[in-house]
Amino acid sequence: MLFPDQTTEAAPPNAGNAGWAGGRFAVNWRYCLRCLLAQAILCPLGLMLLWVCGAVDNGPSPASLPLLAVLAMLVAPVMETFIFFYLPHQFFRLFIKNQSWLWGLSFAATTLLFTWDHHTSGNTAIPHRNWPMALDVGLSGSFCFFACFYLTAKSRRGSPFWTTAACHALYNTGVTAFVAAQMALTGTH
Repeated sequence: MLFPDQTTEAAPPNAGNAGWAGGRFAVNWRYCLRCLLAQAILCPLGLMLLWVCGAVDNGPSPASLPLLAVLAMLVAPVMETFIFFYLPHQFFRLFIKNQSWLWGLSFAATTLLFTWDHHTSGNTAIPHRNWPMALDVGLSGSFCFFACFYLTAKSRRGSPFWTTAACHALYNTGVTAFVAAQMALTGTH
């Protein structure tokens, strides 16, 4: 079985050793930061639209900000990249040779799983998300993070897995900082 940072797609004919630039754990910062910017624009715009329409559920804030921070910045990006991006792609690679179908089905499965996972009833670690919020977070996250995975795989510069996980971790760090600031300003602890 391949490790999350390996692909078996052929390198472009003139790529030479540059196709594997950066090594096994390398992050393609070009795609990471571009997809991060897209995610940082799309998700908040969607949440603003939901807020205007009255579809944002203002559930309780997470009870433990340190636990939320660890989960959001360290655990979730790696775990979710593996489960929702890497595994569907590897599964469909076993049966589908056509690259268009492979990437299309991988994207569809990723979007479904990632969106479903981001609907939560709320507990001590994770803020509550109703279905409209889960659709915004899941669809924008699927689109942007899958673009990061796909573009890095196609460029063969850096690890698609680690580039996507880094993008996700940076985004979640920003969200965690926003939640912490919001909790501090409103006096919610």
